[in-house]
Amino acid sequence: MKRFELIAPCHFGLEAVLKKEIIDLGYDITEVSDGRVTFAGDPDAVCRANIGLRTAERVLIKVGSFHAESFEDLFQGTKGLEWEEYIPRNGRFWVKKASSVKSKLFSPSDIQSIMKKAMVERMKESYDVDRFPEDGDDYPVRVFLFEGRGHGGP
Repeated sequence: MKRFELIAPCHFGLEAVLKKEIIDLGYDITEVSDGRVTFAGDPDAVCRANIGLRTAERVLIKVGSFHAESFEDLFQGTKGLEWEEYIPRNGRFWVKKASSVKSKLFSPSDIQSIMKKAMVERMKESYDVDRFPEDGDDYPVRVFLFEGRGHGGP
């Protein structure tokens, strides 16, 4: 069964409580940092965590991470991620939120625009299409940039 790296954001100060909730659900913690807890799980874990975690704001699937110090790095890194594994050919996708902490890339609207373009380019090649109908289910993407490292997922 496929395994995911899952990120559960929470309010600052609730990380220890969230960590205990995740452990109580039976999942392995991989990292605890300010405002989020990362853990490993299968597709069922996404559902169980979204229902069972009281202190998490939401549960995100980490698609990948890469080092980005320029918008070109951001474009190439985003294009290098396997978006087609998460978003179907007719999926409606957009970068819903971009957060930047201690990163040289600090303009959320520019980050959103560049990532959307890179995702489209990647998926055009993967699906061998020129256009996307985007008439299917919604796949909003959130991105977190920390000190030059990008983390994103639907």
